[in-house]
Amino acid sequence: MSILANKQQILEILVENLKNPQPQVVPSQHIANKLKMSMKDTCQLIKIMHQMGVVESDIDGQQSLITREGLLAVNQ
Repeated sequence: MSILANKQQILEILVENLKNPQPQVVPSQHIANKLKMSMKDTCQLIKIMHQMGVVESDIDGQQSLITREGLLAVNQ
């Protein structure tokens, strides 16, 4: 799967989290399992997405939430 497709799927997973009554940060392990990716690759991609401003994550990329910019990217 391409990097762009993986980024889109990560954003979609984070959007699903917003449907919970009380959304929480999403662990990277959950995302890695859903995408069948390694934790290393998942965390690296999340860190890149954090730098782009589409997700908010901790310094290690272990937990994340979608940002307004990320929501806009999903809705385009």
